[in-house]
Amino acid sequence: MGPTYTIIGSDGQKYGPITLEQLQAWVREGRVTAATQVWRSDTSAWVPASQYPELGLTGAPPAAAIPGRVAGSDVLLERRVKISADWFFWIAGLSVINSIIGLSGGYVRFMFGLGITQLIDSFAAGLPSGGTAVAIGLDVVAAGIFASFGVFGRKRQTWSFAAGLVFYSLDALIYLRYQMWLPIAFHAYVIYRIFTGLQACSRLNEMARSVVAPSV
Repeated sequence: MGPTYTIIGSDGQKYGPITLEQLQAWVREGRVTAATQVWRSDTSAWVPASQYPELGLTGAPPAAAIPGRVAGSDVLLERRVKISADWFFWIAGLSVINSIIGLSGGYVRFMFGLGITQLIDSFAAGLPSGGTAVAIGLDVVAAGIFASFGVFGRKRQTWSFAAGLVFYSLDALIYLRYQMWLPIAFHAYVIYRIFTGLQACSRLNEMARSVVAPSV
């Protein structure tokens, strides 16, 4: 087994130990630059990544010289992507809770939940007992779709933010139809947060494409 590597990221945190293959992948992604401090397990000091020939960064320009890249910006963007993606999990979870409360005869609702699930539950209330089971199934499907947006959003899939933005905006129209202004205001806030995630995800993917993989 070869030596392992630990790096100090642009946020000042240590990452590792990882294998050479993993570190080379980070180099290709632009997460490790010539100036990144690296500790190899068979050495006794932190040195710039450019000092390790196996990383192919000898003579490479610093991160600031790479077009479109600002030191530390990738860390901030990744954090924004994850925070925005997590909103999809909140939407899914609170929608399920709203459905449980509604189908149990309760009246309390979480404003971030989906309007479509509440519409389904209201329709099911006027149906025989079998209608409740159908409503629960449809509610789970709707919540599952939004949870999947969160999963793919955390994987930096731009389409998941775009699709989630469209679906949640359409969901807001249900509240608009019934002039329920407070849920509309909450929806507008979450829509904004999802949009910032879309921007951050697009920016991160653009930065990754702009980094030229070092030649071996």
